[in-house]
Amino acid sequence: MTDEEFDTPFKRRLALTMTAVGLLAGVLTYLGGQAGAQEDRNAREAQRASVTALAAQAGATADSMESTANFGTATTVKRRHDLESLRATLLGEQEHEAVADRLRRAYGKLAGSSPLLGADADAAQRYIGDLSREATVAGLLQEATQETASAWGDRSNTYSAGTALLAVALTLFGLSLTVGEATRNHLVWPAAGLVAVTVAGTLVLLAVPPVTTPRAAVAAVAEGDRLAGLREYEGALTHYTRAIALRDDYAVAYEHRASARVMAASPERATSAYVFSTASRSAYEAAVADMTKAVEYGGEKYTALVNLGGFEIHLADHEAAEEHSRAAIELNPGPPIPRLNLLLALLGQNKTAEAGRVAAELLRVIVSRPDPTERNELYAATRTGLDLVAAQRDHARPLAQEIKGELVRAQGEELAPNARPAPSARIPAIRVAAQGALIRATLSYEGMFKGARMASIVYHRARPGDEWLQRSDLVSIQPWQPEQPSGTTYWTVVDAACPATGEYRVEFYAEGRLLAGAGATLSTGTGVGLTGYADWAGGLALCRPDGWALSHDLAGTADLTSPNKLHHLAVRILRIAPPTSAASRARTLTTVREQLERTLPARPLSTRPPAEATFGGFPGTAWWMTLPGSEVAYLWAALDDTGRLRTFVARFPENDPEVLNNVIGYLRFV
Repeated sequence: MTDEEFDTPFKRRLALTMTAVGLLAGVLTYLGGQAGAQEDRNAREAQRASVTALAAQAGATADSMESTANFGTATTVKRRHDLESLRATLLGEQEHEAVADRLRRAYGKLAGSSPLLGADADAAQRYIGDLSREATVAGLLQEATQETASAWGDRSNTYSAGTALLAVALTLFGLSLTVGEATRNHLVWPAAGLVAVTVAGTLVLLAVPPVTTPRAAVAAVAEGDRLAGLREYEGALTHYTRAIALRDDYAVAYEHRASARVMAASPERATSAYVFSTASRSAYEAAVADMTKAVEYGGEKYTALVNLGGFEIHLADHEAAEEHSRAAIELNPGPPIPRLNLLLALLGQNKTAEAGRVAAELLRVIVSRPDPTERNELYAATRTGLDLVAAQRDHARPLAQEIKGELVRAQGEELAPNARPAPSARIPAIRVAAQGALIRATLSYEGMFKGARMASIVYHRARPGDEWLQRSDLVSIQPWQPEQPSGTTYWTVVDAACPATGEYRVEFYAEGRLLAGAGATLSTGTGVGLTGYADWAGGLALCRPDGWALSHDLAGTADLTSPNKLHHLAVRILRIAPPTSAASRARTLTTVREQLERTLPARPLSTRPPAEATFGGFPGTAWWMTLPGSEVAYLWAALDDTGRLRTFVARFPENDPEVLNNVIGYLRFV
């Protein structure tokens, strides 16, 4: 080949092209090295964040354990003080006042040993949340930094792939010099295409920076998680939305916001620990949109699929719910919620044979769960879901009721294992009434015997047209008590959730057989929102109307005052020596009445004779007293055979007793 043959326009252009391609390959190699270095740096930062998260979690655990131990020690002293003080107050035993004073001073020395002392349940939960916040931030930061490291790694791999493509292109360009003009284009054009693809891909990579998460977005999600843990879902939603504003493809923020939307709109927001069974339709629609974006942006796939399946059931999109639930089960076949969603999706599509098989599998999974609270919530959530699908699709009703019966049977064997089946039991007539916290059914029954296993399952909804909710705490399964095989009796269930309004539906079962069902509307209420308060150590629970002041300085005590200061309720509970006879009981109650009378703001103008009165299922004695200023005092005291003394004093204007009657209706002795 002569010099003239080599120095052709084509070969000169090819030489320049190959030079440019070589330079581009060098640039890509450099960029790939830089991307790899960034990957390593972010990976190291992710590891450091992981170590920080572990250290913060260990520190939070140690602080929590120390605070809890100190709380236990100080609370023991406080409880002894409270008992001594109550004995002095209720029984007039002044020697106990001196003991209470010594214990009060001892407690004062311990009062600063734990931030949990003096804190209510919400404050204690905030303390625990604050302890874990650093660990939460570090964990989220580790995830975000690892995501950035992976993005740099993907970029490094892409640059390496581009370099390889350019190497292939150079090879094809080189081969084009060895063939004739007729064949040359078959090598040059593919090589040019590879170069074009590489250049386009490089420009796209340079134009789109690797994903990074602002620390402010991480902090916003961490704060949202803290608030969600406190059940302050509206505040959590605000912070998740702030995180999304800082990074509009932040999958974690979308995923957490979707869950918070449902929990914020759920009537179970203050009670459920594992399962949230119902919320508003608008909440589910917004949650599906958020969860879909979380999946699109690379969120945790299993959680997203499980939640999508559940959300879509409530929107009656059974086909999509089936698809997402099957995908979730394929990823992790162990947990029960995907199977529950699949059962409801199949039932909604009238796939009864497969729905029956899935129901049997679900029941086995529920029974095998180790935590009884989780099991009870799963039983309740399944009943709620079955009711929902039966309301959506008429064809689902027979199988839904059959499965509900099996759930009741299995739960009954767990909760009342010594009770016996009652195959001949019947309830020909039932009437249900709801007042305050009490749901009371009047039953006409046949074919029963003492010790038979009977179950009542209570559903609630705030307004007509809402989805029925079967809460796990509204289940009563116990041995039948009446001796007679037939007759009339009462069955009472306490709703501790402080409902101010709503409807109830009660179903009675003998094993898996539905005997009867009836509904009732909450007939009285305070007219305002209610907040629950429980003193489990002291033995009382009540519902505080919005605006009412609540004080509880001593365990076993609670004082409620209305906003206008005209209505007062003071509750006192104390364990003393059991009464040895009716006479000793009467003497104790007389002493208690005298002591309670001393707590009144003025001496009574008149007192009615004592009368028998029952509250919360406990028979006691009541005294009506007229006070100066047209005020009435109502004193009640009960002493049971175990020595538990329960009392309350109600004061109100004589022409306005109804407000306090409603509040007393929510008082429960536990």
